[in-house]
Amino acid sequence: MKLPSRTLIVLMFAGQCTIGEAVAADNKDEATMRDVVVSAARIEQNTLESPANVSVVNRDKIETSGAIRVGDALTAKVPSLYMRGGLGTSTRINGGPVVSLRGPGGVRMMLDGISLSDGNAGSLSSLTSINISDIDRIEVVPGSASALYGSEAVGGVINVITKMPTKKEYRLKYLRGFNDAKRNIAEASYRDHWENGLALALTARYEDMAGFVDNNPVVLPVTGAGNGRNAVQGGRKTMTSAGVPAYVVGDRGATPSHAAYFNARLYYALDAKSRFFASFAYTQSHVGFNDFHNYLTRNGRPLNLPTNNVSINGDRLGTVRPTSFWDTSNPNLREENRYIVGYDGKLGEKYDLKVNVGYFTRKGYYVASGRGATFRDGPGTNTNTPNTTLDGSVQLGTAISEKHYLIGGYALTRGTLDRKIYQLSRWRDPEGSRTRVNEESSGTSTNHALFLQDQFFLNDALTLYLGGRYDRWTTHGVAKKYVGSPTGVFDSPARTHSAFSPKFAAVYRWTDTLTVRGSVGSGFKAPSNFSLYATPMQHGQYQILLPNPNVKPERSLSWDLGIEKALPNEGVLKAAYYERRMKDMIYNKISPYTGPKTGTLITVTDVSTPTNAGKAYVRGLELSGEIPLTKWLRASASYSRTDTRITKDESGSGLEGKKLRNVPRDLASFALDAKWQNWRANLSTTYTGLQFSSENNSDVVKNVYGSASKYWLTNLRVSYAFDKYLKLSAGINNLFDKEYYEFYRMPGRNAYVEMEASF
Repeated sequence: MKLPSRTLIVLMFAGQCTIGEAVAADNKDEATMRDVVVSAARIEQNTLESPANVSVVNRDKIETSGAIRVGDALTAKVPSLYMRGGLGTSTRINGGPVVSLRGPGGVRMMLDGISLSDGNAGSLSSLTSINISDIDRIEVVPGSASALYGSEAVGGVINVITKMPTKKEYRLKYLRGFNDAKRNIAEASYRDHWENGLALALTARYEDMAGFVDNNPVVLPVTGAGNGRNAVQGGRKTMTSAGVPAYVVGDRGATPSHAAYFNARLYYALDAKSRFFASFAYTQSHVGFNDFHNYLTRNGRPLNLPTNNVSINGDRLGTVRPTSFWDTSNPNLREENRYIVGYDGKLGEKYDLKVNVGYFTRKGYYVASGRGATFRDGPGTNTNTPNTTLDGSVQLGTAISEKHYLIGGYALTRGTLDRKIYQLSRWRDPEGSRTRVNEESSGTSTNHALFLQDQFFLNDALTLYLGGRYDRWTTHGVAKKYVGSPTGVFDSPARTHSAFSPKFAAVYRWTDTLTVRGSVGSGFKAPSNFSLYATPMQHGQYQILLPNPNVKPERSLSWDLGIEKALPNEGVLKAAYYERRMKDMIYNKISPYTGPKTGTLITVTDVSTPTNAGKAYVRGLELSGEIPLTKWLRASASYSRTDTRITKDESGSGLEGKKLRNVPRDLASFALDAKWQNWRANLSTTYTGLQFSSENNSDVVKNVYGSASKYWLTNLRVSYAFDKYLKLSAGINNLFDKEYYEFYRMPGRNAYVEMEASF
């Protein structure tokens, strides 16, 4: 793909500015007060002063969109940001979302400045445990941010910021979902603020989902021409994502789930500029299972399982086994305790001090059936994945002069993994039938960092940022295997890697409402404990995951150029071009599986091993804007085009020239927000373009099970406020009933109603 030149980008943006100015020409008071952000440079500043094209999703936008989870408020609406899984549309409540921002794995997700990555696989499943009603705003900072935030921030930062109570308030909310997204959500909260500086917020939430029965179809590939011995009916012809003819022969049943959430936050303001805060949150979510459905019939009767030499329409499916219809990962559980404390304010008269410390404890499990098991009973295994993370930073800032502001600080991140695989006598009873430990692995990764940033105000128009961060990453782990082959203890002694990540940025305020900015910076990304130390495990039906304790951190170099124009009535237009070059890229090496074909391994074809695969690039174009059309109607839109390619493959997997996975080529959104008297309506549509889910780009057939589709998705929400105490809302998701897949099939058209009362 040949992206537009930077000159063309500026010309395109100038045209947008002209249109935006014409729309609001009758308003002579141009907006100069923008959203205040804190994530771009670790200091408070409005977006026109920021060294990055920051996107802010405020409380009003979150409520208007009807978002159920954090990802719903962001995905495809923020340029170059893609999220899959962990959304309100997903019935797999315990899955961690796949996130890309200006490239794969390039985002550091935070809650009030604390990292949400877990100590196991670096998963962001904690993102789904954040209650959407507790959020004040979400700041998305694209571009290399490792100079301030370290590992994972090679593509940017997303900071979810909770809201502080300003008055006494009780709030009740209830949502009822129908059709493919049948669910109940009940929520109660209490907030108060006292004159002595104390503020308190308490929230409790419960959610249950019936599950979507067509979410997980059973797809069997055609293995040749059938001989007609066991000809059957009832299957639906399709293809695998790799282009092999196949049939949908059943589904694994709906996956019902429930989740409980509690959060308590306490604030104490010493004065108007300084406050202490502390919070505790607890989340538990559980996913169950239902009976599967076999669509195949023979002579008008359901096909008995197992049956050999099965054929349909002259195509051979071979042996159809009952295990193909089982959802063998359920039941599964996830539980989390979250503790955050901090201080934000003054240290004496001259210094600004910020302290943030977060500690997460997580536990969870999933199951797998064993040889000789039945659908509801028999032997199996329980994989238990407890892990902890400690994340904290101390930051001190001071104005050296009127034109010079200096920030320095220290950051610590530590993640631990303590993974065990238990043998079960009854695989659907994961906590009550453990008989022994088959395998276990543990690992710890610790990162110490020092960071420094200089902000120079050369004149009223030009501001320069010069900063850097030194990280020292240490890791060690051990795996123990007691059954199978080979058995033994596999110790990985401690090793250390260091990285220095500098960054330079310039912000030029051309006028009071027009900013041009650019930056260049390097970054690094450390591998997860899971990819280093976990014992081998089966992933899905066809793949074995094999850890590699020798993977080293990934390095990258990025630059970008952006422009932002403020319009009247809080309108805005933005454009940016960026490039990112990676080396020692952490990627999965795919090789043929040569182990025994027994038990659940009978269908396994590949081994996936994390490795430093080589070099790759990402480059893209971003356009976005929000324009007030009338006093009661606003329009917003965004578009991003991203090109990725592996330029050097050192894994021997034939990856050179392939696209990076989980990065859509095109993302777009358009929304109309109408507000008239007591009515509010929001119509939004998003487009997710071509992408690949596999490292070798083998998922060439789209809109089938196992692939990620290209699709437009349109949602409508309407609400009516009876008064300031009571509001009723209703909406339709997937308005045009599009069939699409994000590996699993996603829900079709579904509706919901919501009632909210506050007093």
